[in-house]
Amino acid sequence: MRVAVVGGGIGGLAAALRLVQAGHDVAVLDGGARPGGVIGTSTAEGFRREHAANGFLTGADDGAAALCDELGVGVVEAAPAARARWIYLRGRLHRLPAGPGSFARSGLLSWRGKLALLGEPLRPARDVAAAGDESLWDFAVRRLGTEAAHALVAPMVTGVFAADARRVSLAAGFPRLAALDARGGLVRGMIAEARGRRRGGGARRRGKTTLAAPAGGMAVLVDALAARLGDRVRRGVTVRAVEPEPGGVVVVGDDPARRERFDAGVLAVPGPAAAALVRGALPALARGLTEVEYAPVALAFLGFRARDVRADVDGFGFLVAQGEAPRVLGCVIESTVWPERAPADHVLFRMIYGGARDPGAAELDDDALFAQAGADLAQILGVRARPVHATAVRWPHGIAQYPVGHADRVAAWERDAHAARLVLAGSSYHGVAVNDCIADARRVVRQVEAWR
Repeated sequence: MRVAVVGGGIGGLAAALRLVQAGHDVAVLDGGARPGGVIGTSTAEGFRREHAANGFLTGADDGAAALCDELGVGVVEAAPAARARWIYLRGRLHRLPAGPGSFARSGLLSWRGKLALLGEPLRPARDVAAAGDESLWDFAVRRLGTEAAHALVAPMVTGVFAADARRVSLAAGFPRLAALDARGGLVRGMIAEARGRRRGGGARRRGKTTLAAPAGGMAVLVDALAARLGDRVRRGVTVRAVEPEPGGVVVVGDDPARRERFDAGVLAVPGPAAAALVRGALPALARGLTEVEYAPVALAFLGFRARDVRADVDGFGFLVAQGEAPRVLGCVIESTVWPERAPADHVLFRMIYGGARDPGAAELDDDALFAQAGADLAQILGVRARPVHATAVRWPHGIAQYPVGHADRVAAWERDAHAARLVLAGSSYHGVAVNDCIADARRVVRQVEAWR
């Protein structure tokens, strides 16, 4: 089949590669000068900046690590020091417990909160089929208690979606937790999964799960994908509309007279952009896709001489619990995780602002953003020196949001799209992480091959 993939982000490129491997004739139509969408890597004043995702977790068969292996992209694991992670709560940093001993000593939770969390296996199971979707906050309170929901789970949601846990769907945003919940809860669900794996019914894994990134940055993976696809990737192409017709779709370019027919189409662009493409031919689908919300994000990169940072910077970084004074949502200490991302004897902080929790912070101009970042670092880590490097990367439409009921809405949109020989792909639908977008390519192929 001849398939048009509209959008050259990581999801579109991965889908195109799997379609080619399945024997299809594919054209990737991308409006940018370079593929990759939001993913990009650049170097300024010796500091390497990741414009969006800065790494991925290994372990899954269909994830980024497996794709790097397939494409011959070298991968580097995060430094051992990155295992330490912190939560800023009640005005100070708390290290996330790594075991029973550190959990008992941790100040993140009171003894009452700890007992509530430890009682998770004793809580009754929820009838997921009857009750339906819920927010991750409601799930966490129900299974772990309010303290753990606020101190542990809500910051995790901020780290993924830059959002309030009360507004994020359990089923769509954290399907692994939803699957465990459906099997009786977290502990009981993990026990049931382990039994299933022993019987040979579990998902295959590639080995231990660790944090990693392509040597040279995330852009290296994107460039390798584009190189493998070769001239199938058409850069700088504007698509104005995608129109279904019997047995296929027509892609309309800048000039309405420029119409190219394909047997099927993959819309690998954000939901609102996909809505604009089909508004004329599929108004009901377009109305649904316009509902996909994106949270704005501003990344502030601050570099310092190591001697000017009088804090213990051994660790991945920290997340800030909701309601605390600093405006920063979280910070990755890039030079600790990947030392090559900063010049020798320097430290690089990547600080995340905005999101659905505080969208106004993403609108600060550079001077105000850097001033806020400096004030937050001073308050949290005691860093008061002037940075030797300060740059920003901004995404007004940064991270797709998955509110409660998202999975059901996506299923309805996909039915409408499928009837028009279209597949929806990318971070708007089945996961915002790089691993999610890459793994989703297999589903895209199955959808396309249903029309053979």
